[in-house]
Amino acid sequence: SMLDSIESAVRGKDKTLDQMRRFVSDASHELRTPLVTVRGYAELYRMGAIKSKHDLAEAMGRIESEAIRMSGLVESLLTLTRMDELGNLKKQPTDIVALTKASVKDASVAHQQISFRVATNLSECVIDVDGDRIKQVFTNLLANAARFAPSSSEVTVELEEAADHIRAKVIDRGEGVPQELREKIFERFYRIDNSRNRETGGSGLGLAIAKSIIDAHGGKIWLEETPGGGATFIFEISK
Repeated sequence: SMLDSIESAVRGKDKTLDQMRRFVSDASHELRTPLVTVRGYAELYRMGAIKSKHDLAEAMGRIESEAIRMSGLVESLLTLTRMDELGNLKKQPTDIVALTKASVKDASVAHQQISFRVATNLSECVIDVDGDRIKQVFTNLLANAARFAPSSSEVTVELEEAADHIRAKVIDRGEGVPQELREKIFERFYRIDNSRNRETGGSGLGLAIAKSIIDAHGGKIWLEETPGGGATFIFEISK
């Protein structure tokens, strides 16, 4: 019994250390670029290279935007770390239809160049989930769709109810994802195009967070090709 207890404690410690190593690796990898930008502008200002009001305003704007991006990255990393831990969901009866519509409305405000639509026959569907986390899944999937969908195109969210689960689809008509990359895109920090502008191309954390949240609910998430071109992200959660 004592040996079993020691072995269990060692396994728990190893898991904690692995999580810490992964967190530090993730953080250092992603925060390096904005930190270099902030430091570069600060050094230019200290050396007197930024003199005009226009150049100073531009530099301060860049520093502020990078600081905001770092804050978002840190919050995303903390979310992933929390999702690595067990038992942190706050489940309660949640109307998934109302939650979906609220998420789409928020996305419409944040990404006004894209048209968003909810397609469902459900007027209400109450299930036991962590509503804040599931809303974050929708937010991340909708932001990802808006990032790759052509301007003035439509992103559709379909919501279906089966006997034992609910299924949500976020459908865009963008460039799509090759078959061989559809599993990798849910990995932390994975980008299909590493040359994509880092400010507009995302951190590579949104889909990883979505997967972690769905996994924590005992559900599944995957990607299919949209008929006619584009990507359709699908997740299911048991009722």
